[in-house]
Amino acid sequence: MQIRTKISLVFTLMTATILLMLSIFVYVVALEHSRTYFFTRLTVRASMAAENHFSNGNTNVMETRERHMETLPRQQELFFNGETLAREVKLRLPQVTDEFIEELRKSGSAQMSKGFMHYSGLAYPSPGSDQFVIASAYDESGEDYFEFLRNMFIIGFAASSILVFALGRLFANRIMSPVSRIISRVHEITATNLSDRLPTGNGKDEIAEIATTFNNMLERLETTFELQRNFISNASHELNTPLTSILGEAELSLQSQRKPEEYISSLRVIQHEAKNLHDVTSSLLNLSNISYDGKKQKIEPFQVDELLMSIKISLDQRMPQNKVKVMVQNVENNPDVYTIVGSGIWMELALTNIIQNSVKYSDNNEVLVTLSASDSEFFIEISDRGIGISEQDMEHIFEPFFRGSNTMPYKGHGIGLPLAARIVRLHGGELKVFSKQQVGTKVTLRFPRGDRD
Repeated sequence: MQIRTKISLVFTLMTATILLMLSIFVYVVALEHSRTYFFTRLTVRASMAAENHFSNGNTNVMETRERHMETLPRQQELFFNGETLAREVKLRLPQVTDEFIEELRKSGSAQMSKGFMHYSGLAYPSPGSDQFVIASAYDESGEDYFEFLRNMFIIGFAASSILVFALGRLFANRIMSPVSRIISRVHEITATNLSDRLPTGNGKDEIAEIATTFNNMLERLETTFELQRNFISNASHELNTPLTSILGEAELSLQSQRKPEEYISSLRVIQHEAKNLHDVTSSLLNLSNISYDGKKQKIEPFQVDELLMSIKISLDQRMPQNKVKVMVQNVENNPDVYTIVGSGIWMELALTNIIQNSVKYSDNNEVLVTLSASDSEFFIEISDRGIGISEQDMEHIFEPFFRGSNTMPYKGHGIGLPLAARIVRLHGGELKVFSKQQVGTKVTLRFPRGDRD
């Protein structure tokens, strides 16, 4: 069932329920008022009849009644002796209930109705014993009026329900028309036209918010698709280049008999290209293995300051001439400030990639690594005075395989920084890069303090 149909039905059901309750309320109140008024008229006639009957024919009373009061349909007055009241009433008025008779005997008055036939009884005290009169009449005009009123309520209820449904349908169509346009527009958007966007209308209501949210999702999808296309293109190029060199050298070596020195030269080329291929595939595997669910590596607390020192020691062993300096702000009596819960192996890989990039692109000049803390966070800053990054390249530095326009003389594949950024996000941190060409680069990593819940 469509939402607009549901809205129309719910709107109609709510309104019809209110109309029905109001109609029943008016009908019941009007019916009760009509009965009360008719009983008043009937009681007056019963009283006058008793006065005339039990006062030895007071003709003045009857004359007054006949002159000023109309005779009601099926009107009659019956008189009873108190001693034989119950028996005589049952014989003469079998439709009267025992409760009516008992109420009349106890309180001296009683009223009851059988549909629109009304009965009113009164006691008339007389010397020696009580006398009773029961007047009855049929409310013919009331029956006709309430039949007409009931029919009008039924017709009005049916007509109102139809009208309310029509208005509800119109109202629902007006409400849902922007949603229908959005649905129609969404059906037209495919992978080939992700640049298209939905109209946001006035930009103030919930429909506009939905369109804006969907446009934001399309923006992310378009970016993801573009990155994926670039990633596949670059990955194919990076993998194809060493493979082509390896196959070319192998074919040349097999074409004819060569000297041992030439074979050694070809094997060295093959070894070099195979190493490049190994580096690319290893980087791709590392990038694909980083998942945001944290299930790829063992999750446990580790100290970032100790990790930085371990990286420095490893770097000194592999690159004895490096000028990396590590400075750690001492936080007294609080050893858990620099604690992160996550994968120490992945974090070591991220920090090592960033530090090695700083060393490489600064031509092995001084690289300063500082670790400091504020009240709620701690920071790792890695700064160098290298070639820097241009403003145009800054927008793409986190795209896999992207390399800056000024990095051609340096060996690399453009995977280290995207990999590091993903690892940092995995650990609840944030990575930012500040750089100016020919001045240097500063990479800032920010994490929540480990001693705060």
